[in-house]
Amino acid sequence: MKIKKLIYGLLVGAITFSGCTKDFEKVNVNPTTLPNLATDILFTQGILATSGGEYEAWRTNLIYTTQFIQHFASLAWPQGDKYNFNEGYNSALWDSYYGNAVKNLVNLVEKTKAVPEDANYNSAARVLKAFVFLRLTDSYGDIPYSEAGKGFLEGKFAPKYDEQRAILADIINDLDAAAKAFDATKPFKGDISSYNGNVNLWKKAAYSLMLRVAMRMSKKDATAAQAGVQKAVAGGVIADYTESFRINHISGAYNNPNSNVLGYFAGGRNELSNYSFKFSKFFIDMLKAKADPRLRILSVVRTGPTSSPNIGTENDDPLIQKGLPSGTDPNGFTGIETYSQLRSDFAKDNVPNILISHGQTLLLLAEARERGWITSGTAEQYFRDGVRSSINQLKLYGAAGSLFDDAAITTYANVTIPFPAGTTARLQAINEQYYITSFLDGYEPHANWRRSGYPVLTPVNFPGNYTGGVIPRRFQYPASEAGLNGSNLSAAVARQGADNWTTKVWWDQ
Repeated sequence: MKIKKLIYGLLVGAITFSGCTKDFEKVNVNPTTLPNLATDILFTQGILATSGGEYEAWRTNLIYTTQFIQHFASLAWPQGDKYNFNEGYNSALWDSYYGNAVKNLVNLVEKTKAVPEDANYNSAARVLKAFVFLRLTDSYGDIPYSEAGKGFLEGKFAPKYDEQRAILADIINDLDAAAKAFDATKPFKGDISSYNGNVNLWKKAAYSLMLRVAMRMSKKDATAAQAGVQKAVAGGVIADYTESFRINHISGAYNNPNSNVLGYFAGGRNELSNYSFKFSKFFIDMLKAKADPRLRILSVVRTGPTSSPNIGTENDDPLIQKGLPSGTDPNGFTGIETYSQLRSDFAKDNVPNILISHGQTLLLLAEARERGWITSGTAEQYFRDGVRSSINQLKLYGAAGSLFDDAAITTYANVTIPFPAGTTARLQAINEQYYITSFLDGYEPHANWRRSGYPVLTPVNFPGNYTGGVIPRRFQYPASEAGLNGSNLSAAVARQGADNWTTKVWWDQ
């Protein structure tokens, strides 16, 4: 929270100072240039904005995507697992990212692009910008991209909507250019991510993100996907779970903009959360069927007093874990306390928000190798290494060391978990592991499920649902866009298809 206060204090100070001196300097100030704020502070703010905050993390991620994809189910917040529309939740990611991250990062890229000493800030901002726009286009489809965030810079307050195909191609090119421009001899302060100014790790994150972007196109444009994958592998991706790109949450109340709202509502930090979000039946059953050690690490049933701040006693016995069926009617339902939920270790204030993980990267490489798009390694080795890394990355949350038996984890990844014969079965196994690995980041498994078709989920058809019993494929554009950017919105809808939750984005077709 101290970082946030410092940033906002400096911003307010800059505005106040400019107001006090306007009579002396207004003739000599170009009103179209960016404020002369310290680049490292702007960069820190860009990282925080990319990580996101309570507003959209609760609404779009936790309530919607984690329940769409059946990681969680809920009686208290049923919009997600019952496919009920709420305009505020539907628009939260758009409002948060375009209102904060996009503006900050586009401005930072512009501010630093012609300053050689700022090469690292420029490159890192472009990596963050790529992450933000990938998440936006995954979620909504065609979106403002090339003209977005340029109201202050160029007076473009009604940006055009770019086609998703063009967005993904440009992201790949920009990531490549950004990665190549990092320079260890140049300044790089203000990096509050896990990389702490290490340009080599930032390069790896750029190419790991490129791999993700390229694989999005696997079923729509295999040629472009393969080219992007090969470029990412040649550039070099993250090589260990400790290199996963992450940003720690800031300690504080759940309505702190960078607090761990996922832990607050899903992990049992008060009596409300003991009844808000439970693991879904599908997720728990999958972990049990695979004899997955993550079941005991992640899942608990609480007993005893649970009045705040007492969270009761956590029982992680795999035999008693059970998930709440998605779409459960809350009317007359009893016994919610007997269902599994997230262990409180993962609900701490300062746990990491993992944006790009080593496990995800290895599993994407496993799929690429199985498709014959790369020649290094074997699909099976990438798969097994990916499973092991994905389990080990849970150590980053600071959970008790006794939960992790390294020998057992290695045996599970190398021997216990099967790698089947045949490409279809292998793609299913790989993407089911990607689904488990991406737990807590609902956006990514929702996107990968749409792309790959795995895991095979059974939709819910709760009375009065918004989709007719179809798992949502995208979010609608915010209702406010009709008044703010109507003509460009209309062009996007005419091109993409009906503006509803069941229309598929380009790469999903």
